[in-house]
Amino acid sequence: MNQEIHKMGNDVYGPDTADSRYVTEDVPFGLVPTIVLGRMVGRPATLHESGVEIISAMYGRDFAAENDLLPALHLEEYRLQEIQEAAKTGRLPMKTPAA
Repeated sequence: MNQEIHKMGNDVYGPDTADSRYVTEDVPFGLVPTIVLGRMVGRPATLHESGVEIISAMYGRDFAAENDLLPALHLEEYRLQEIQEAAKTGRLPMKTPAA
């Protein structure tokens, strides 16, 4: 539809291809963290999960695996209260490595 509008000389003020950062960045770095946080608090984001699965299939990519920031954060090591505080302050508390 966007391509047809563009052919008519109008602009849709948005991406004119499916390969846009609105998908390639927002899915792995927007939807995937929402899914992870939802699981942590016992409120699964099932529609987000479905969306990531469908979009991954459409693009032939694993968008969940493309998020390289979540593994580096080690969120599973933090309590909910620590993550809530980090949301307010912008800083996760330092964890000391296990001996």
